[in-house]
Amino acid sequence: MPYSDGLNIMTTGLSWPSLQPGGLNTYFKSVCEQLSSRNRVHALICSQEKPTTSEELIIHNAGDPKDAIWKRKDAFQRKAADLMGSGSGRIDILYTHFAPYGIGPAMEAKKRGIPVVMTFHGPWNEEMKIEGQGIKHRVKTTIAKSIEHKAYKLADKFIVLSETFRDMLHDLHGVPFNKIIVIPGAANVDRFVPATNRLAIRRTLNLPEGATTVLTVRRLVNRMGLLQLLEAWKQVSERFPNAILLIGGKGPLRGELEEKIADYGLSNKVRLLGYIPDHELTGYYQAADLFVVPSQALEGFGLITVEALATGLPVMATPVGGNKEILQGFRPELLFKSPASEDMAEGIIHMLSNRKLLPTRDECRDHVLEKYTWQHVADGVEAVFREALVKDVAAGC
Repeated sequence: MPYSDGLNIMTTGLSWPSLQPGGLNTYFKSVCEQLSSRNRVHALICSQEKPTTSEELIIHNAGDPKDAIWKRKDAFQRKAADLMGSGSGRIDILYTHFAPYGIGPAMEAKKRGIPVVMTFHGPWNEEMKIEGQGIKHRVKTTIAKSIEHKAYKLADKFIVLSETFRDMLHDLHGVPFNKIIVIPGAANVDRFVPATNRLAIRRTLNLPEGATTVLTVRRLVNRMGLLQLLEAWKQVSERFPNAILLIGGKGPLRGELEEKIADYGLSNKVRLLGYIPDHELTGYYQAADLFVVPSQALEGFGLITVEALATGLPVMATPVGGNKEILQGFRPELLFKSPASEDMAEGIIHMLSNRKLLPTRDECRDHVLEKYTWQHVADGVEAVFREALVKDVAAGC
């Protein structure tokens, strides 16, 4: 099929954010929607439910999330084989986003001469290692690494969201740099917009009048740095007794966070909001005075960083992964010196003491409009598809 007529793209992901919240699923949905404005997209997800989408974006339920990982992996392979058929032009390119669900479809694509492009969202097994322990857990991480390694051998091209993950993909899996293209993530700039009346939104969210509000939205797991942020907040709240920290998100760390808040005497200075529904997230960004990303490790890009900036909300972050790349070219002074709690405390106190150093809401939003829209992402992804298709044609000659 000529590229100008649009492509038939098969893409595999984890799930859909309305069914399973998370950065990977938000990215997957957003890029699928953007690509489907110019192509026909078949998206395979692991779910028994089917979200509503446009006519050009067709969702396929390829597995049951309750099944064992190997059953889900096989289910994705069977669904992909069925959709690819004999390979006579039904699918032009395979675009995968999660190694366990991408490996089977990639094997089927290779049988039919269909080019494979994989997006590396992070080292699955390394993330598992950080969040667990024991022999059984070690066995799981070993299996995960094996699946990743086999999957990545099948790709013609890789897309990563940051230079950090480019280097990690090369170091951990030996992927040559000339196969890896960096395309940063993005924010929905139509949805994440500055508020016309911040005071009204703050009242709706029951935020204290006149309080300095610092927000973070994270999965409540160790590598996200929330324990370190609480440690830092002890110092911040001593200097700014009228400041309040809002922590959005759910996860296994909640109990420990509650204990630390009580131990530190921060019960009136910190609110654990729990999971913030998608439709409420913009309001929290709009109401806050500062957003903080305290990640300690394996932060591939930082979708929340560009979402917050798109609403005009200044962001401070640890110099980890993609956040460093987002802020370095914008306002490097918004990066903490390190992921340590004392450096977070020093950075936040410095900025809240010198508010004129913070970028304006227009400056924050303009940075996103210039570099981090889904239109930018789709243009970059389609360029990678073109290159993979040209190489595939040349190889077949």
